[in-house]
Amino acid sequence: MRSGCFKHIDISEECLKRQLRNFYKNEGDKMVKKSLLLALNLLLMTSLLGSCTPAKTEETIQSDKNTVEEEKSDEKVLQGNSVEHETENEPAANSMEQNDKESHAENQGEEDVVRQEKTVEGYVLEVEGNTITVDLENPEGRNYSEEGLDRGVEFDITDAEKEVIPTSGYSEDRECRIKTGITVSITYYEENGKNIVTKISTDNDEKEIIVYVSSGEIEEITDKSMKVHVREGDYSGERLVFDTTETSIPEDASVNSTVTVTYYLKENTYYALSFIFDDL
Repeated sequence: MRSGCFKHIDISEECLKRQLRNFYKNEGDKMVKKSLLLALNLLLMTSLLGSCTPAKTEETIQSDKNTVEEEKSDEKVLQGNSVEHETENEPAANSMEQNDKESHAENQGEEDVVRQEKTVEGYVLEVEGNTITVDLENPEGRNYSEEGLDRGVEFDITDAEKEVIPTSGYSEDRECRIKTGITVSITYYEENGKNIVTKISTDNDEKEIIVYVSSGEIEEITDKSMKVHVREGDYSGERLVFDTTETSIPEDASVNSTVTVTYYLKENTYYALSFIFDDL
C-alpha cells in the first residue's frame, strides 16, 4: 500500500485542544437550545392553561366595579331601611309601653276610687242574713215605730270585721251581735252598686222608741185631738196639739183639767199614747 493514498491527519496537542473546544462549544449550543426549547414549552403550557380564565378587559373591570358599587349601594339602602324601620317601630313600642302604663294607672285609679272607704253611723232597721238595712239620717232611737223604713240603706256585712264598743258596765269580751234596734258604726266601700262593709262596730245597746212626757192644762178637746199648754216635762212652756187617734180620751176630761200625756213624735205630729188626769 502506498503511503500517498492516506491523508495525513494532524493530531498534534494543539490540534486536539482546538477540537475539544469546538466539541464542547457545539455541545453547549445544543444544551442551550434544549434549555430554551424546554423553557418555551413551559411558557406555552402556562399560556394555554391561563387561557382557561379569560383576561379581564377594561369593560369587564368597569362592569365589576359597577356591580360592587351597586352591591354597596343596595347594602346602604337596606341598612337605611332597617334603621328607618327600627326608628318607626321605636315610637310605636314606646307608645304601647306608655299606653300600658296609663292603662295600669287608670285601672289602679279606678280600683282606688271603687275601694275608697267611708264611715257612717246609723240605726239598724232590719237584719236579713248578711244584709242589714240602716237608717243613716237618725242613728239614735226611734221617735215612732216605723221611722226610717222609707229611707233605709242596705249594707253587705258578709266579710265585715265585727267589733264591740266598750261601755261602762259591760265586759270587753262580749260578742258583737248585729240586730234590729242598735246603733252601728260602718266602714264600707261601694262596688258594683253594693255597699260592702269592711268593719262594723256597736255597743250592743238596743235603742227604744223615744217617748215624750208632758204635763199641763187642757185648752181644747175635739174627737181626734187635744190641745195642752205644757207646764212641765218635754216641751215645757209650749202649746202642743196631740193626735188622739191611737188612744181614747176619758169622757170626764174637760178644758182646764190638768193632764199628763205620754206621746211620740212623727213627722211633726205628736201622737198621744196615754193620758193621766190629776183631778179624775
